[in-house]
Amino acid sequence: MDSLTSRHESVSGHAASALMLASLFAWWAAQLRALLPPSLARRVAAQESLIVEIDELEETPQGRLKLRRDGHERLLHGLQAPAPEAARLPTALRLPRGLALSREVALPYAALRDLQTVLGFEMDRLTPFTAGELVWGISQIRPDKPRGRVNLRLTFAPKAPVEALLAWLAGLNLRPGCIETGEGRIELTRQRHERRHYMRFACAVLAILCFAAPFIRQQIALGAAAQAIADATPQARIAMDLRHQLAVTASGRGAVAAARQGGDALRVLALLTNALPDDTWLADLTLKSGDLTIDGQSGNAAKLIGLLSAVPGLHDPGFTAPVTRTADGKADLFSLHATVGP
Repeated sequence: MDSLTSRHESVSGHAASALMLASLFAWWAAQLRALLPPSLARRVAAQESLIVEIDELEETPQGRLKLRRDGHERLLHGLQAPAPEAARLPTALRLPRGLALSREVALPYAALRDLQTVLGFEMDRLTPFTAGELVWGISQIRPDKPRGRVNLRLTFAPKAPVEALLAWLAGLNLRPGCIETGEGRIELTRQRHERRHYMRFACAVLAILCFAAPFIRQQIALGAAAQAIADATPQARIAMDLRHQLAVTASGRGAVAAARQGGDALRVLALLTNALPDDTWLADLTLKSGDLTIDGQSGNAAKLIGLLSAVPGLHDPGFTAPVTRTADGKADLFSLHATVGP
């Protein structure tokens, strides 16, 4: 019982809050309406609209005009002579009985993202026609997320007779914005909304262009200046090419000079061949950046230091490891280092 009482109090509190908000919005709308010019305020307050009600579709459709004001409809006159004031009002079209049909449709909840596209693909399943053969609209959209579906009312009518009727009404300066039925509604002003969407898109593009215009002009000016410089001084490219060639040549000469300063491997090998005795042979020779390392065997490794010291271009020869004897005791194993230079 306590839980029921608390629920009742909660519902009552929500209802009171809703009434307060509705009163606030009504007061605010009245304040805004007071700021409008008298003629426009009367028109907004009246909420007038024109209803074109067609009874029969013949060569000349039969029907009547009605003026709707605050939910009440008043008969005006026949379709042949609409008053100019009435023709300027928001207009709705009511088709003969049986021409516009309506049905309940249940779709997966994911279809809520783009109902127009989904219904366009499903139209031949939901009706005996394809989407291209109908004018149609949706209303009373009721999402049901717990059950994973969305319920709505689909209203549709054959396109050919509707377009013929709209063309005839346009000749009378009557352009309905929608088709009304007792159960649903078909919007006919979708193209106008799309046009407005394109206009908004065009305005956004123009705004972006206006913002980017200074930067674009700056880039154009810089490009023009660069082109003027290139056209005024064609010799600059020739000079740059020559300078590049000179730099490449100088770099090659520097590399050759550095290689010569570090030592010519063939020249060093020839000097060693002439300087070393016949009982000496080399197992390994490395020359890198002026550092010479040789490994080998000799009948008397100790005298090699003196022989290499006398070779022009070899400096500071010395052993890099202790001299050892071979297994048969007939030769010395050595490892020497020297510096190659002028």
